[in-house]
Amino acid sequence: MQLTDRLSPTRWRYWRIVVALAAKDIVDALKNKTTLTIVLGLAMMMLTVQALPLLLKLDDRPRVAIYDAARSGVADTLRQGRTVQVYELRTAEDALNTAVETSSALVAVTLPEGWEDGTGDLTIEGYLAYWVPGKTAVPLVRDIEQALTAVTGRTVTIQTQTVYPTLENGGHTIMVALGLVLATILITSILVPHLIVEEKTTHTMALLRVSPVSVSQILLGKGFAGTVYGILAAAVLLAFNLTMIHLWTILLPAVIGIVLFGVGLGLLVGILVENEGSVQMWVGLLVVVLIFPLMLAFVGTDKLPAWVQSIVAWLPTTAVFDLIRLSFGNAWLPEMVWPKFTAVMIAIILVFATAGWRLQSWES
Repeated sequence: MQLTDRLSPTRWRYWRIVVALAAKDIVDALKNKTTLTIVLGLAMMMLTVQALPLLLKLDDRPRVAIYDAARSGVADTLRQGRTVQVYELRTAEDALNTAVETSSALVAVTLPEGWEDGTGDLTIEGYLAYWVPGKTAVPLVRDIEQALTAVTGRTVTIQTQTVYPTLENGGHTIMVALGLVLATILITSILVPHLIVEEKTTHTMALLRVSPVSVSQILLGKGFAGTVYGILAAAVLLAFNLTMIHLWTILLPAVIGIVLFGVGLGLLVGILVENEGSVQMWVGLLVVVLIFPLMLAFVGTDKLPAWVQSIVAWLPTTAVFDLIRLSFGNAWLPEMVWPKFTAVMIAIILVFATAGWRLQSWES
């Protein structure tokens, strides 16, 4: 005798049950200690990403980074005046990189060699990050011009250029991209299998299976719940960095891709294991494999063997990490974007196909 009504996935009733199960899981997850621990951990991680910008805002003086080719000591004079925050740079290239990688509003300027020997007005180059709004940039540049005019004895005019990050740049953009990938992959790949294992250990899975609800509906509901939490985690982190996003057409598919991959990974682990200890072991191992290569962004991958670089480049987490960083820039090439989206799509298809194959065996 068949106790379960095999509803067709094309029927509205089928998906109504899935949505109802997902809503139940979303609420139940809030009562789960594991979920609360994950959420608190992610909150601490997000706070860490935002810590430096928040600390810098405690000092509201205008910030300037200076490369002085003449080595005239103008930076030291500015520091003594205490009207601006000053960062002295070693090379002209550092001025552009500093403007790109900063986490708070800053003007980076270059003073040309021999400027102190001239007279009259002095026009210098300056760099501003693209995300600094005009209402902040205009008074910031004006204040720095006034400060430089006071210490140089010449009327200084800064010709500002708006600069955008690339994959070669580090700084705050790397931290935001890393935080997004970590938040989404962790909450989805940990939450979903815990929801499944909890049903197994409390024996509610057995009760559901003798009802008109199929196993596939149960797992789809948990997948939808994980998707909601993954998107919510990404949205919270993005809310603190909205001004940094320049190419939404790259960012949104990348975030959705990593959420779906994390959900598929969580479903697969949840189907395979039977207790929370196994969930922690397998998820921990998978996260280390997927996340550790991202840390290489801080040291570079150029020194790694070519075959290792190829493997790292095709990992879905690495691909999404690079796509998010590209979304902060103002230009991209198809050969830079499509291979990374392809890597993410292949990973999603593989993990869901494997989970579906295991689900068939489990249902039988």
